[in-house]
Amino acid sequence: MKNVQTLSKALALTCFILGIGASAAAEFPERPISIVAPFTAGSAPDVYTRALATELSKAAGVPVVVENRPGGSSGIAAQLVGSSKPDGYRLLISGNVAFTGNPHVIKALPYDPINGFVPLTTLSKGPMYLYANPDKVKAGSAKELLQQLKSAPGKFTFGYTSITSRLPAEVLQQTAGVKVVGAAYKSGASMMPDLMSGVIDFMFTDFSAWTYVNSGKLKSLGVTDDVRSPFAPNLPTFKENGIEGMDISFWLAAYLPAQTPHHVVEKMYTLLVQANKTPAVQAAMKASGTFEFIQPLGQLEKFQAKEREQWGQIIRASGIQPE
Repeated sequence: MKNVQTLSKALALTCFILGIGASAAAEFPERPISIVAPFTAGSAPDVYTRALATELSKAAGVPVVVENRPGGSSGIAAQLVGSSKPDGYRLLISGNVAFTGNPHVIKALPYDPINGFVPLTTLSKGPMYLYANPDKVKAGSAKELLQQLKSAPGKFTFGYTSITSRLPAEVLQQTAGVKVVGAAYKSGASMMPDLMSGVIDFMFTDFSAWTYVNSGKLKSLGVTDDVRSPFAPNLPTFKENGIEGMDISFWLAAYLPAQTPHHVVEKMYTLLVQANKTPAVQAAMKASGTFEFIQPLGQLEKFQAKEREQWGQIIRASGIQPE
């Protein structure tokens, strides 16, 4: 009889513990979620992130706020989330630079890009466009641009904000045998006035700058993709101009801190996928010239490892040294 009572108590305790676990899993999220992003307020990735946050809030039933933490080549935002409590309430949305480019160009990263996070999924991706000052760059195509650059080695300057926007220019130098000078900027917002005034001659960035092409303040000479962009169908690819190796794109992805419980990871993944498919978020992607890019849970880790290796090869071949 005593053994039966002991067994009953043990079963009751087990059921109680399991009940707590099930309740905890069902309750997430039960308080506000913070999305930490390395984007400058008002930039195209920031507009997308805020649209996603609004729809994520609707799907999760709790407030979702965006914390803009630009700087450090996305390292400030990554460090903040990587060192946060792994409970699902602080989420990182970052471009690929934090996990594919930075490990090759920054000697002492303030975060662990391999073991410090749970990669959830990529969210969107897109090519970059070469924008040029029409008064400084007389070329009408990427092929003509190379001729102009070759005629004046070291005289033309390009702007960049991270290794993502720097790499296409470095590859251009490497594959086409031209020499240009890079100028680092903290943000695209600070770089754009210099491009339009002629302080720098060209830059690579996303589709959001196309409005300046429409107004005649800038010209665009190529897109970094193997196929033409549906957002700019008349703009040839670099490959069409006989320039190889320029298929360099960017993507945005979501991460939670390492050791986040699996049920929280699964729930956040489901909520993100749901939010990303809403008309409002799709419209934000279209405005920035990007496309939806969702992967099954567990695939991002493998995908970014492959991308990190490929970027490393290009960076080393370009002669870029870690700083």
